[in-house]
Amino acid sequence: GINAEYGGLNTQQMACWWAVSCLAIVAMAASMPVADFESWDRVVHRHVRAGVREGIELHVVDYAGIGPDADFQSFIESLAHANTTGLTKNATYALFMNAYNALAIKMIIDNPCKHNALGKCTGPISSIKDIGGVVPVWDKPAGVLGGKSYSLQQIEDFLRNPAPMEEDSRVHACIVCASISCPNVRTEAFVPEHIDSQMDDQLFGMLSNPLKGFALNKTSAVVTLSKIFSWYAGDFQKAAGSVLDFILPHLVQEDQEYIATHKSQIELQYFDYDWNANGPVPCNCTR
Repeated sequence: GINAEYGGLNTQQMACWWAVSCLAIVAMAASMPVADFESWDRVVHRHVRAGVREGIELHVVDYAGIGPDADFQSFIESLAHANTTGLTKNATYALFMNAYNALAIKMIIDNPCKHNALGKCTGPISSIKDIGGVVPVWDKPAGVLGGKSYSLQQIEDFLRNPAPMEEDSRVHACIVCASISCPNVRTEAFVPEHIDSQMDDQLFGMLSNPLKGFALNKTSAVVTLSKIFSWYAGDFQKAAGSVLDFILPHLVQEDQEYIATHKSQIELQYFDYDWNANGPVPCNCTR
């Protein structure tokens, strides 16, 4: 029987044994290394600024400044040894979203130049997608997280299905694929204790941009959205029933009221997606 399995412990002793075991596991998790969010926070404070690229307002990334920044190196190194298991949902999302954004930036910094068939440098890449080849950039190894190598696609896939937890579809406004039409890089680190308000703010910011996020034409009853809402429509439908119902609480009140009243007449369209880099790419062909 079960008592024999545990050396003849009585119920009270077994309860004590379980409690001590659980405390030991919690203590072990707490003592494992954590990612250095403070370093990442300093990086984005220093090197991400409001600006304009190709006529679209966004947060412009200073790739040339981030590359040699010791705080950036420190954050990347801390990711490699960070504990990724037994975390709360908030801690999991903070870790993996910060990691995605830093590793997407690192992908540009590490591969800033285009090369011709002979291997000669021909100038800066225009887009993170130029880094692809036989293997798309999303599937290339991007960095190490908790001792495991991840591609950007693997991090995104995990955030969309963080089993045993449910996806928080606001994640699509928080992870940034280093391009103009992507959501903006947040100018602070995501942290577990504020992540709910941070994710809300990211989504509101995305939907406040009339050239890449959300635009409403009341004359034609057309809502134009980021293509993200088309590519991941299933995620938003699962979360709220429809894409419109998902975005509704995150719009200004006037637009909320119009859409709620005219929902059955509204046609969804999508902005062209600009994959060009969300900051100047620091390629130096003479190096």
